[in-house]
Amino acid sequence: MKRIAIDIRPLLEERRGGVATYTAELTRALIARNDHRYALFLNAWKRGLPTDLPVESDKVQRRFFNYPNRLLNAGFRLGFLKLERLMGDFDALWLPNMNFVATERPTVVTVHDLSFLRYPRFFTAKQRLWHNLVGVRRLLTKASAITAVSEHTKSDIMETMGIPESRITVVYPAAGTNYVSAPETEVNRVRAFYGLQQPYFLFLAVLEPRKNLEGLIDAFDISKTDADLVIAGGRGWLCEDIFRRAARSPKKDRIRFIGYVPEADKPALYTGAVAFTYPSFYEGFGMPPLEAMACGTPVVASRATSLGEVIGNAGLLADPYDATEIARAMDAVASDTHLRAILRERGLARAKDFTWEKSAAVLSGVFEKVIG
Repeated sequence: MKRIAIDIRPLLEERRGGVATYTAELTRALIARNDHRYALFLNAWKRGLPTDLPVESDKVQRRFFNYPNRLLNAGFRLGFLKLERLMGDFDALWLPNMNFVATERPTVVTVHDLSFLRYPRFFTAKQRLWHNLVGVRRLLTKASAITAVSEHTKSDIMETMGIPESRITVVYPAAGTNYVSAPETEVNRVRAFYGLQQPYFLFLAVLEPRKNLEGLIDAFDISKTDADLVIAGGRGWLCEDIFRRAARSPKKDRIRFIGYVPEADKPALYTGAVAFTYPSFYEGFGMPPLEAMACGTPVVASRATSLGEVIGNAGLLADPYDATEIARAMDAVASDTHLRAILRERGLARAKDFTWEKSAAVLSGVFEKVIG
């Protein structure tokens, strides 16, 4: 067995998003395959450790440190600190997300999206500076192999970085096993907890400009549906315009912001919705639509970037820049029970195409290639 180091720093997110979920689920699936040994790297300066880490065993070693992040990152960035010095020897490193690191060993880097290059206006100055300091182009150019979470992201890497297709492998995410249609009692509990008395369209993700929530509110304003619009998710960056736009809506009393939703409530929240709405401008993959489909919820999403690749014929796709087209899709789902039934069955089938076991098998093959 070879020894693979995994950078699990994404798991330090207090409210985990898609990258942290990808890291946790794929790490678990890799360990379950039993074809390599793993060494988990984590630096948690002044932070508590995640509670769901794999236990240490004969094939899983945990190497946790508490160095100041700026010192550690500077060491990696300037090259006077190598990961081998902290971890001991290993045969290959997997970075589940682009980050500061330095090593002489073969490295596999996962790219979730290149939105910071495609749409820099959607990010704060601090975020743009961080990406510049990480040195994304240098990191990907030096990597032994690159994995992308979708064919769209793979194409983006090839186009923006000039990296040949032969060096990039698609390793899809999947929905967690907890994402299934929730029983009626659980749906009723969650609806009562969040005060959702009326039928509702659901959006669920971090609130940020890239998700096109202002466009969704535009579409909701001109839609003919009687359903409410429920916007769930923690506040992200540059999100104040979203709240200002909602306050100007003639339907503002039917737009509900319910904040961050814990993982345990999400399946029932999806299940209870008339449809899940996700008119994002740009996605590297798009985990929330997949989770909604796994719960049997119809999806209305944008046809931009990776979302058509993920959803296939299991949802209605619209131009994210055309509020009228989004509204028509919302009205069609709300008014046609037969269409909702079709989309439900297609979505359930589509979600089964994505599994962490399949993805772990592909990634393990990438490890073998770079080590061999």
